[in-house]
Amino acid sequence: DKIGYYPVMLWSLFIGGLLFLTVPYINSYPLLCASLFTLSCFSEAFRPANMTAIAFYSTPETYTRSISLNRLAINLGFSIGPAVGGILAAQSYAYIFSADSFTCIGAGIIVLLFLSNKRKQVVVTQENKKPLSPYKDMAYMAFIVLAFLYALCFFQFFSTMPLFYKAMHHLSEKEIGWLMALNGLLVAAIEMIMIFKIEKRWSKYNFIALGAFLLAISYLFLPFIVNMTGFILLFIVISFSEMIAMPFMNAFMNQRASEANRGQYSALYAMAWSTAQISIPILATQVMANFGYNALWMVLAALSALIILGIKWVEFKVKIK
Repeated sequence: DKIGYYPVMLWSLFIGGLLFLTVPYINSYPLLCASLFTLSCFSEAFRPANMTAIAFYSTPETYTRSISLNRLAINLGFSIGPAVGGILAAQSYAYIFSADSFTCIGAGIIVLLFLSNKRKQVVVTQENKKPLSPYKDMAYMAFIVLAFLYALCFFQFFSTMPLFYKAMHHLSEKEIGWLMALNGLLVAAIEMIMIFKIEKRWSKYNFIALGAFLLAISYLFLPFIVNMTGFILLFIVISFSEMIAMPFMNAFMNQRASEANRGQYSALYAMAWSTAQISIPILATQVMANFGYNALWMVLAALSALIILGIKWVEFKVKIK
């Protein structure tokens, strides 16, 4: 927040792009770990800066739709990226890192050309005083726990779930790949229009609760799915959970922050999602190994139900202040 979102976006893109070029030439495992750690630091710094920039360039009325537009771009990248990566890897894995470098530096040039001096970021002064730390915002800290739980439940479908598809239902890699692609295509095709139609019809808390409910339903019905048609329907439900919950979770984050501390709020939100991505493969595989798949589904369904109760508590805490 002291530096501002614009320099952070530039540094993360340009330095990240240059670091990608070095990866193919590293032949030491410790050095490779250090390089990837440094690369991750710069690439992850882009997320909170990007969310802060979205808040600056949108209005309160258009913020949720702006988030949906940003997610549209991300999901298009997720859909196109693996296909392009496969083509490049067939020639040489080094081409993948060159392409990553090119896209990062290209994005940095676009930021440099189009975002420079468009709007000044608020600087904390003696007059407006130090803004509230997100760690002292109890409603927001409770929300961060709920965001972590939602991410924990959601990412299961894309991390360890393919093990279940292959081991228990003998789906091929191609079929699993199409299921993964279905999610990105649905989000890219539907979310922006859907958010525009529904955002004024209900509160953000109810939308988040509905997204968690769809996750819970998905896990409860998962033991009864026996064919590819069932898995396609499952991924449609999961995709709607994502499209309904995530834009409004971002909207809540933006609502709680001020212009002077939005980067801190965004960073904490991004950390919740990153922590969930790290945790779910470890936790899920342990439950699978010791208690079986159905036990994992019930645990995740229970966590999804807990999110519904938790977000209603957050709504109550926000409204009584």
